Amino acid sequence: MTRRPWILMAALMTPVLLALLSGLLVLLARQGGLEPFRVPTDGTLPSLSQDAIERGRYLATLGNCAGCHTTYGGAELAGGYAFRTDYGVVYSTNLTPDPDHGIGAWSVEEFRHTMRHGVSRNGVLSPVFPYASFRHLTDPDLDALLAYLRTVPASNAPRVASELSFPANLPGSMLAWRMLYFRPLSVQPAVDVTLARGAYLVNGIGHCATCHAARGSFASQIEGHPLWGARNAGWFAPGLHGPGLERFDEGDLARYLKGEAPGSVGGYGLMADVIARNLRHLTDNDARAIEAWLRALPAPPPRTRPGLRVQASAEVLALGGKVYAQHCADCHGESGEGIEHKYPSLHGSSAITQDDPINLVKLIRFGAVAPTTPANPEPYTMPPFAQDLSAEEIAAVVNLLRSQTNTGALPVSASQVGDIGGME
Repeated sequence: MTRRPWILMAALMTPVLLALLSGLLVLLARQGGLEPFRVPTDGTLPSLSQDAIERGRYLATLGNCAGCHTTYGGAELAGGYAFRTDYGVVYSTNLTPDPDHGIGAWSVEEFRHTMRHGVSRNGVLSPVFPYASFRHLTDPDLDALLAYLRTVPASNAPRVASELSFPANLPGSMLAWRMLYFRPLSVQPAVDVTLARGAYLVNGIGHCATCHAARGSFASQIEGHPLWGARNAGWFAPGLHGPGLERFDEGDLARYLKGEAPGSVGGYGLMADVIARNLRHLTDNDARAIEAWLRALPAPPPRTRPGLRVQASAEVLALGGKVYAQHCADCHGESGEGIEHKYPSLHGSSAITQDDPINLVKLIRFGAVAPTTPANPEPYTMPPFAQDLSAEEIAAVVNLLRSQTNTGALPVSASQVGDIGGME
């Protein structure tokens, strides 16, 4: 009699356990089995030829390795840079040749495996490290990257433990995330050589999707939403599809990426840093390849908008016109045409045309500095107006500019301007 409850419970739990086991096996199969979790322990050392090192230096620059793996005032690539996420703080790792704290003891095979699978000798890595992008890299490029990393000064800076909150702090959480959201690479290469090169740079070392792709559950990239734009670190990274780039004349997007500010269009916010530190080093051919591939990307399907839209009042738009005339027209022109080679035109600006107003609000509040590059050593800047304009005035001029694009975007209130907050 005493055994009957246990038998009943076992009978009830067996189907559940079998279902869980079946699900786990399916997820494991979709990962490519156990192979991604087998980190090579032996292997070969990278070639340290000058050609390989210079090729690796170029790739590391485009990929902003130093920007993510170097703290302010710290040793180059020694790690410890803090990434603040919705699930806590993740610190970058030491990429210097130190054998104990860096990657000095790693073989070519181990480095390739970690970059492609997000699994190292230290376990499954946080998706903050964009291994979903780096899996696109070829063996020669990964080997060259490792060759360059072996030339930077070694640092014994120890690994800094992540400070995570629930559920990311649970044991096995990184493994669970990987099992649910990471899939082996399956890409049909472009037939055109230029397009193939552009796709390789954008999807691979450039890891553009990290900022420009929409996120879903637990910060996973949403399948089928490539480079359609998304909020990231307090800004909205605009869509990079072809129709979204119509404001650039042919060839101007390539020059924009290299920091040459064509037609007075310059990067701002986080993109200004990316151009100034990394993309300005693009070769002309690589910059043109990126432009060609992005222009070939299809636009997302049009959003279905409700028939009845709330519009900003005539009083708000009148206030916006007054603010624009007093503070904006001298540089951007009475109708937003701008001044060539000095101040950008507002026509077609993604900060104005996109549904999310965050970029436009921040540009008005905090100003903007275009990237300083050899091709544009003294860029014109936009001053901040946070001290000169109230939240009501900023909201009014934002609504005025957005109403002129006929996008049907909802008006912005003064309280929303305050909620957007400061710089991140």
